[in-house]
Amino acid sequence: MNQTEEKLMHHEYDGIREYDNPTPGWWHLIFIASIIFSVFYAMYWHMSPLSSSIEEKWKQSQVAEYQRLFGELGTLHNDETTLKMLIGKADMMAVAEGTFQTTCASCHGKDGGGINGVNLTDDSYKNVKVATDIFNVVTDGANNGAMPSWKNQFSENERILLAAYIMTLRGKQPASPKQAEGNPIPAWGF
Repeated sequence: MNQTEEKLMHHEYDGIREYDNPTPGWWHLIFIASIIFSVFYAMYWHMSPLSSSIEEKWKQSQVAEYQRLFGELGTLHNDETTLKMLIGKADMMAVAEGTFQTTCASCHGKDGGGINGVNLTDDSYKNVKVATDIFNVVTDGANNGAMPSWKNQFSENERILLAAYIMTLRGKQPASPKQAEGNPIPAWGF
């Protein structure tokens, strides 16, 4: 029996016999090393206090982006000049729209027409007499807690930006507007 005969497997299929080629030792070492590595990898990312989660990285990225955006603006003030300036900045309104969609749309609707919160697109307001009052409502809440206070969730700049965005909703035509509540007030002064 020659060396080729010794390597052939004993089974045969359609007249074909295959060689007995064992997996090389280096392949087994890589396989075992990858299993050992995966155990330490999983322990580090799922159990170690030194690792960071996806949520933490997202928050860090969000803070960095807000610092970049608001760094250009500096500290904002709740006055008509600042609100008018913010309304004219498309990138700032995009940030404010995202904030509105994630925090305000559940009560006021995606288009501001109101669900169980007031309609923000008409000329009637319950707690607003002038444009700068919107910031106060966002900051302190209203209607005995029906409108929550957002001063602990958002920075002052974010609340001013949100107030500016809410001002832009006035006069838009929502899909299914809620009835007007409160008293009609004059158009914004700008």
